[in-house]
Amino acid sequence: MEMIDDTLYYTYYVKDKMVRMDEFNRCRDCKVPNNYLLFDINKQTITIVNPLRKMYINVERKAYKERQVDDNFKIIKTNNTKIIHGYKCYQWRVRNKQENTEVSYWVAFDNFDFFVDFLKLFNRSEKHAQYFLLIPETKGYFPMLSEERTTLREEKITLRVINIQKKQLDKSLFQIPKDYKNFED
Repeated sequence: MEMIDDTLYYTYYVKDKMVRMDEFNRCRDCKVPNNYLLFDINKQTITIVNPLRKMYINVERKAYKERQVDDNFKIIKTNNTKIIHGYKCYQWRVRNKQENTEVSYWVAFDNFDFFVDFLKLFNRSEKHAQYFLLIPETKGYFPMLSEERTTLREEKITLRVINIQKKQLDKSLFQIPKDYKNFED
């Protein structure tokens, strides 16, 4: 995630309806994440894990409230394509003049069925997440690149997939290590 004044790195692991998101603040090549979040889409739970302190905390999630598409939104599924990491990606754009924002997504279709449910569970306030959920028929799609700009084309936030791999993942990646303590205890 590239912002005007900062760059953050995330590694996502996905297995069935489980997602692990490792956070590496300003460090692309670090081996141990600052924190990681465990999402269980079926159970609708989020847990933050801090490996340095060997602690975790269950997050009380905010219920997802679907935003309505009104006259201020314009959703455009273009026929523009480009190849990103071997995937043929299609450009989708969502513009809201009232909010002075346009987000351009380059989406790939594959077994990305988790993504919409993940966004709803994570319930982020950033426009790139909110606007994606407004687009109809997104099941199986994932944005390999999203660029949020003002309507005058000034850059705000860019989310870019740097690398994508398909491989078997051990279920322990999605579990809290036994020797970690609950922060609330």
